[in-house]
Amino acid sequence: MAGINRAQYENRQLAKAKALLRKPCIFLSHISVDKKAATAIGDYITRHGDIDIYLDINDQKLQEAIRRGDPTGITQFIEQGLAYSTHIMCLVSADTVSSWWVPYELGFGKSSGKYLSTLKFKGDVDLPAYLQISEVLWGTKSLNQYLKDVGRGFQKATEIEHLTESLITHTTQRHPLDEYLDWKV
Repeated sequence: MAGINRAQYENRQLAKAKALLRKPCIFLSHISVDKKAATAIGDYITRHGDIDIYLDINDQKLQEAIRRGDPTGITQFIEQGLAYSTHIMCLVSADTVSSWWVPYELGFGKSSGKYLSTLKFKGDVDLPAYLQISEVLWGTKSLNQYLKDVGRGFQKATEIEHLTESLITHTTQRHPLDEYLDWKV
């Protein structure tokens, strides 16, 4: 079974699909210049387990608010995306430190009781102090372990076995996230 990107659904559809809210959903917080990497990571997460994501670049209402330069709308749709999520993952590149929205998303989500993790991209990236208190994922191996741990809280044992097999197959060949992540714990 695969996950979905909840940002691709109208809010009214999500409200009707209460069953979706009983499975994990990871809000992918990132700076817009990293959208290619965020998309690849989101695709990887949804393909390899029954874990949903919220990736803002697929939220049409949010993108319309951004085009209009409407900070009230932007904030409203970000907060809705966070409300539909169970976890927040901050995708950190060297560019992330210049984002105004990433710290807002993390602060709002953390104050709402969401579990916070940080996925560090390749390269020499210093983590800001507020991210050092989260669970830091240093590369693909720790991302895989994190996804298994997230799934354990929501899935049956047989589904966890399927996820583990799916993630392990990438250890013997080129991994789809090699362009963005190191391969370490």
